[in-house]
Amino acid sequence: MDALDDAPPPLTGLDAIVDQFPTYEDYLDNQVTNVDMYYLENEEMARSLVELGYRGEGEILRRDEFETRKEQMYVVNRARGNKKPKKLASAGKDLSKKPLLKALAQREEAVRVGKLSTLIYVRDFNKKGSSCLCFPNPTTVLSLSW
Repeated sequence: MDALDDAPPPLTGLDAIVDQFPTYEDYLDNQVTNVDMYYLENEEMARSLVELGYRGEGEILRRDEFETRKEQMYVVNRARGNKKPKKLASAGKDLSKKPLLKALAQREEAVRVGKLSTLIYVRDFNKKGSSCLCFPNPTTVLSLSW
């Protein structure tokens, strides 16, 4: 699996802004200029003016919008972090004498990430020599001895 496939998409718009600041107060402080602080001399008053939309650049997020987006980003990042790459079943196995398992091993990673599907048709011969062609249920996972 490519490391680029697992990289999160770049953040844009308001999500990028929310990701940039750990708290809502830090977000408001970023909108306060040195000139604002010179005239107001009060950090809380400057924050209030930014929050009300009288100061700052562009559209200002409300506290509830900021916190909602922050929570959504936390949930997404946590879910993404829980997706640890699974070890391939064929990893480290000597399959040189087993052509079927070798062919399956070559496809294993692509099948796991959903880029490829593989159907296996099994032809079984009984003691009398007659054969039975089986079409396994695709939802059934076959347990093969690697």
